[in-house]
Amino acid sequence: MNPKNSVDKWPPVKGSAVPEPVTTSKEQIGASKRTVEKLRDLLRLAEKGDKDAVPEIRQILREHPDLARRFVHVAHIAEDALIEKMTKEGDLATREIMRYQLEAMREEIAGENASPLERLLAERVVATWLQIQLFEGLYARGMFKSTTIAQGSYHQKRLDQTYRRHLSAIRALAQIRKLLKGGAITQINIADKQINTTG
Repeated sequence: MNPKNSVDKWPPVKGSAVPEPVTTSKEQIGASKRTVEKLRDLLRLAEKGDKDAVPEIRQILREHPDLARRFVHVAHIAEDALIEKMTKEGDLATREIMRYQLEAMREEIAGENASPLERLLAERVVATWLQIQLFEGLYARGMFKSTTIAQGSYHQKRLDQTYRRHLSAIRALAQIRKLLKGGAITQINIADKQINTTG
């Protein structure tokens, strides 16, 4: 695992944190915290190449699958790469502000009680929005430099493609919400896994 995406780096993801125990007994809360701490320690060992930690990690994640997203969010890995590209080296303050801004956008776009599909598409909307900001900045900087017509066309084309992906993500989210609202998509559980069906 890349050290830049270590287990201590990411802020907790709303809607995906460790579920609170049904009761608030000290024993259950303590057990939950110990599980999280143990997984964090095992992940640190695995990051350093300790293969013996992997079986225990798998066992914990099988028993507590929600922890996987809490520690490593795949979408955030790509997002973080863009944030680093857009900020000055060592500017940790701006990077943290941007991460929390994007998280707030995801929550606002997804809305309350969002379905898994809505959350997935909300992440896509935010990801493409961030790409637009990056390519807009690169294109604007290129306007004040001696760039060739071919280079200018390339940057404009890339920006246009990103806009189209962004609008496509927005339309997909709107369509899913319309289907969910109209009952065209129903949610069923099979083997503790939620599956969306149309009809």
